[in-house]
Amino acid sequence: MRLIAHRGFAATAPENTIAAVKSAAEHADAVEFDVRRCGSGELVVIHDETLERVTGSEGTVADSSLEELRTRSVLGSGERIPTLEEMLAVVPTDTEINLEMKDHDIAADVLEALEGVDNRVVVTSFLSPELRTITDLDRSQPTGLLVNRRLETPVTTAVELGCDVIGANYWRCLGTRLVPRAKSVDLEIHAWSIERRLTAIVLGLRGVDCVSADRPIRI
Repeated sequence: MRLIAHRGFAATAPENTIAAVKSAAEHADAVEFDVRRCGSGELVVIHDETLERVTGSEGTVADSSLEELRTRSVLGSGERIPTLEEMLAVVPTDTEINLEMKDHDIAADVLEALEGVDNRVVVTSFLSPELRTITDLDRSQPTGLLVNRRLETPVTTAVELGCDVIGANYWRCLGTRLVPRAKSVDLEIHAWSIERRLTAIVLGLRGVDCVSADRPIRI
């Protein structure tokens, strides 16, 4: 089983920042971060659509230029919102990257940014059209469907999209037949977000391949 640092271990460092990801790579097999498009067109690494929780300022990412975003501090840490290219450049090549697409119409630009990146990168999303675009443009690029609670046929949907990975809340991995169904069609399974080592152990026994956590956990 492998450990994914969710937003760069968001409970121990300012989430989705270069400092968080660089530190998390020392303790995890993979780092996860979120990607959106800002108002001036660049792809930036931030989870929320709005700026209030992460930066304490008003407005949305989509309406803010990169120049404006660079003036914001992430969670009062002094760390800045990075571009996707800046984030990709600091991840050690032996660390897997889980890149979640949070916006529509960014798939092609994400693929362009990944050209020349030596890491294994899994491009994930709740947004089926974005995953379909990735597969249409580059079938060799690993993709992962993130399962929300309203999706009734997650494994079938992941297969139809040509995904390599399926990601779900850990309770769904434990309380439903998602894991054996995914295993039967050779999907890699990621479970989020855990807080305890015991949960990771139980998920591993269930057949889960990776667990996501907000802090380092020995697994």
